[in-house]
Amino acid sequence: MRIHTGGDASELYGGRFTGAVRLEMLQEAEADGRPDIARVSFADGACTFWHSHPGGQQLLVLSGTGRVGTVDGEMVLQPGDFVDAPTDERHYHGAAAGSDCVLLAVTYGTTAWEDLAP
Repeated sequence: MRIHTGGDASELYGGRFTGAVRLEMLQEAEADGRPDIARVSFADGACTFWHSHPGGQQLLVLSGTGRVGTVDGEMVLQPGDFVDAPTDERHYHGAAAGSDCVLLAVTYGTTAWEDLAP
């Protein structure tokens, strides 16, 4: 058993976010088919660039007001909301304007980033 107590935040993926974002890797995938699990803190209005995941991604809103967007539009997220992005779905996520947001992200496979902000 491993207990993660926090504080190991880093600025991974520089240049692929708008605004200030802190990523705390809680567990890196030990093998293919296993997920990376991270706590991601987005400052007011900060957001990822468009991206997708070859194995999909799940997001759980821990605090604040978030947002997630797909080619079909953007939705507002509240604490407790759970997002299940299927394999290769193009999307972005982050904090809504006027709010910080913390997400738990469970990601399968290497993220395919685009050089495009929402």
